[in-house]
Amino acid sequence: MKRLAILFVFCGMMMTAMADWTYGTAYFKGSQPSNCLSHGKVMIWYNGSLTQKGLEGGVEIWEGTGDICVVYPKNYDGPQMRFTSTGGTVQTQTLK
Repeated sequence: MKRLAILFVFCGMMMTAMADWTYGTAYFKGSQPSNCLSHGKVMIWYNGSLTQKGLEGGVEIWEGTGDICVVYPKNYDGPQMRFTSTGGTVQTQTLK
């Protein structure tokens, strides 16, 4: 009985941790990262660290160590941005 209870607790935690999430019309797989910042009109959620490294040919370069989720507004006309992560996924969406 004790093992069964531990299994339910663990599985419940896994299901919660893997829940997909949305922001407006943007849809992301996995859990919502815990940190959020607004860069102009762009919303960025991330786990771990996130650093803007500089510009390469007019493109902003961002590097992180965990999951990164980016939402661009509808008809975004700002600078191009490129995100990379050494320890997670990068997901980008544009609002409709």
